[in-house]
Amino acid sequence: MTAGILFVCYVGIYIILSSMGTYYFNQSGEVRYRSMGLAVSDISTWNPEGCRFQYQFKNIKGKYVSRGNDLGYLFAPLIMLDRRFVHPTQVLIEPEVPGETYWFPL
Repeated sequence: MTAGILFVCYVGIYIILSSMGTYYFNQSGEVRYRSMGLAVSDISTWNPEGCRFQYQFKNIKGKYVSRGNDLGYLFAPLIMLDRRFVHPTQVLIEPEVPGETYWFPL
């Protein structure tokens, strides 16, 4: 009974935060500036109010890591479901070869 109530509260709080959320420019790590190696803002991801979470970010070494804040990690399962079915990630710059890092000329 207690677990059910906590689950309903968890989902309810997420729905409130998601209703106040918006899309933000973000980096996938797949597109980087050639001169500095910094990631280019190449995607737009949905973030509920106060939550920052990214499941896959390709770091400079080519490894995929997750990143976010405390609220983002707390609601990570719901954020991932939300992005898959309701608010999909928008790709703004496509790498020339999928899976390889595209070095943006600058």
